[in-house]
Amino acid sequence: MLRFTQEISLALRSIANEEEAHEMSKKAREQFEFLGIRLVPRREVTYPIFDKYPPKDGDELVSRVEDMWAQPYREFQYAACDYLFRHRGLLGGQHLNFLKKLIKTRAWRDTVDTLASCVLGDLALRLPALRTKIASWIRDPNIWVRRSAIIFQVQYKDRTDWPLLRQFCLTCAKDDDYYIRNGIGRALSEYARINPTEVRRFVQDNTFAEQTAQEILRLI
Repeated sequence: MLRFTQEISLALRSIANEEEAHEMSKKAREQFEFLGIRLVPRREVTYPIFDKYPPKDGDELVSRVEDMWAQPYREFQYAACDYLFRHRGLLGGQHLNFLKKLIKTRAWRDTVDTLASCVLGDLALRLPALRTKIASWIRDPNIWVRRSAIIFQVQYKDRTDWPLLRQFCLTCAKDDDYYIRNGIGRALSEYARINPTEVRRFVQDNTFAEQTAQEILRLI
């Protein structure tokens, strides 16, 4: 374990709450172990350590994030997402596979959506050529990789690549996984804030899960 991670570990364990840990694990369907630390106190103890250890480059950032990601408690992955987001500008095209690995590892909606919309989205906005590589993710057997491809543009607003989003949504339109259907709904609902007419036409002209279509159209 890196010294950076050791300090994160000591800080988190010092405020662990067993009762909260049990409740948080239940909400996560018993998929992960928790220390029982909510967002605000977690950031109160980890942010000073982040300030103490700024990464010198993208590779050091990756090393520290991977070390935190390997730890057993879920709060370490949350802290890793915070640290990665803070220094996301250090990432380059060579780190795309690193992000894909994180998305697939210890995966659930809480970390996946942060990585996809806040980190992957930022990288693809800065380096639009990467979108061609992300396009291949839409047929990946891993649902979280597919969801990430669908939602990585949710913060783009008028910079959304609408043809690409349409392509992704149509590719997964008949997918019966809840998180894929939910991802389509989220992505289209966000873009509908910018272009409601086009989204309404797209949803009405194509076949999506009934609940997904109804939710999107209700919000337009």
